Amino acid sequence: MSNPIIAPVGAIYVHEGVTVPIVTDVEIPAGNVVVLGKLVGVAKFGICANSRGSITVAGVFDVVKDPTTNIPAGTILYWSKISHHVIKNAYEHSMIGIAVEDAPPSSLTVKVKLLQ
Repeated sequence: MSNPIIAPVGAIYVHEGVTVPIVTDVEIPAGNVVVLGKLVGVAKFGICANSRGSITVAGVFDVVKDPTTNIPAGTILYWSKISHHVIKNAYEHSMIGIAVEDAPPSSLTVKVKLLQ
């Protein structure tokens, strides 16, 4: 077994990172997808305007999709700030996670494991 390399500088543990605290100037209803640059999460609880709340960045959520789109399990998904649903196109969109079940064209949602 080799010896680990330990740097005398680094990081201080804060928390598990399942949720991320945010302060918002707008009201965010529970269930809304929140995009902060490349960080994408879900507001499990409503957040009042001009107050502190948190978004969840881990877990599996049913997320809205285009009902004409076929999404196989294992597909990497992105959040469209324009159409407000998951898409398969990475172009200028923030990654939200990966589909954990098939979502055929007739379905309105897809089960997404958030990946941040």
